[in-house]
Amino acid sequence: MICDIEANIIRFLQTNASINWITLFQFITLFGSYLGFIIVLVIMWFKGGLRLSITFVLTFAFASLINQVLKLIIARDRPFVTYDDIINYGGEDGYSMPSGHSLCAGLFATFVFYTLLSSPYDLSTKIIGGIFCCLFPFLIAYSRMVLGVHYLSDTLVGIALGVLFAVIGLLIHRHLAKMRLKRKIQQRHNK
Repeated sequence: MICDIEANIIRFLQTNASINWITLFQFITLFGSYLGFIIVLVIMWFKGGLRLSITFVLTFAFASLINQVLKLIIARDRPFVTYDDIINYGGEDGYSMPSGHSLCAGLFATFVFYTLLSSPYDLSTKIIGGIFCCLFPFLIAYSRMVLGVHYLSDTLVGIALGVLFAVIGLLIHRHLAKMRLKRKIQQRHNK
């Protein structure tokens, strides 16, 4: 029943999308994979430094591994496999739940948002950047549905997992930074 409702959403999106829109979403979806990873890594490197970059890479690797394990455990077929009238514009195979691109988009947006909040930018820049960071994962999720490779629930679970893994990674990053600062203070005090 739920899959039928979600399939109808995909049908509606595909029926109302021109070939130009499909092509646009094929490009947009790249920002939820390797292209987005490279861009965010560069941002982390220049705005957050080496340690935040390492945290980002390790969090991304761990989240990607868990995502693949979950796909195997859940083993949900992609929409185009279950429904013959849904077209695979994304060239995907494998299982559907959770959406890896949406997971990455949630993770990427959370890391960029953290970096933005930690920066000396003015409030209006932080607000505009924050709005973009909130909308970005949903744009990627939308692209995955237009391309016929994910159900709505796949993308929402992916976004939630991406944000969750990013928050955990950033909490660990902050905890380690506090421990390093405490150790430096103790070393200065002992001199």
